[in-house]
Amino acid sequence: MASEQMESLKQVMTQMISAGFTPKFDGQLDPFHLRSVVRAAQEQMATEPGVSFLQKEYAGIEAEWSIPDSAQNDYLIFYIHGGGFICGDAFTSRGYASVLAKESGRKVLSVSYPLSPEHPYPAAVDACFAVYQAVIHEYPRLPVFLIGESAGACLSAVTAIKARDAGISQPAGIALYSCPIDFSGMIDRDFPGNQDFTITPNGLNALAELYCKTDERKNPYVSPYFANYTGLCPVFLAWDENESLAKDSEELLKKAEAAGVNIVWKSYPNCFHAFATAGKGTPESYAVMKETVAFFDAQAQLHDHSQLYSQNVSL
Repeated sequence: MASEQMESLKQVMTQMISAGFTPKFDGQLDPFHLRSVVRAAQEQMATEPGVSFLQKEYAGIEAEWSIPDSAQNDYLIFYIHGGGFICGDAFTSRGYASVLAKESGRKVLSVSYPLSPEHPYPAAVDACFAVYQAVIHEYPRLPVFLIGESAGACLSAVTAIKARDAGISQPAGIALYSCPIDFSGMIDRDFPGNQDFTITPNGLNALAELYCKTDERKNPYVSPYFANYTGLCPVFLAWDENESLAKDSEELLKKAEAAGVNIVWKSYPNCFHAFATAGKGTPESYAVMKETVAFFDAQAQLHDHSQLYSQNVSL
């Protein structure tokens, strides 16, 4: 049973989708209209007090740090936003990034990765991996955690997999919310109990058409369903049991557990796709945020901090 706050938020979101103020990803996708909807919504979203913003550039990609007052310097968070690979940027990430920064007490980096359909695969993957490499090069002694929802979760997972495959330092952990892992049609999202009002199975198919070519969809860097999870960094996984991507998270969990990955997970009934980014707005989303920060804190403790505070981590 969902909380009262969750039910109220779902009602508001349904009304906003009907009025065209909140994006819905269905079979009729207009990326350029969706971008304007997302940006207009962000302009009305308050940022967390006590958090400042600093624009940076990594590997030629625009980025922004959300920096809480009295930030702790024991680890960094790299947040990769969702939006179906077709909308969103560092600015539209401010609302959630600022809450995450304030709640965790750590600096949070958001990026404006290139969007489809103008920049299909591998543009977003290459950009996120390049930014990750630049960050771990700049701060070699600090654990870096990746976090993302929906498309951003997929890009976070792929970034970690690419780091492992390249033999470079993996993230200290990744937090994946409502993560899509298959664009090839292997997973049936049209299951009994699917109550997703934000993204439909047809919408996911339409996004795949915009994001990548048909012959690329079994590439593990496109569809992590086909990835080898052996030796992957620790994973925190959260999803709504009634969303279109619920089966993706369940499959990811099975594959990670079979490969011996350290994985912490939680599924929630009767929420909505990527509800975790509601932050403090509902008990469910706030619980996910607190569990995510606890996961980051625990994994950061496993790293060698012997020279941590001698490093200049000012931004």
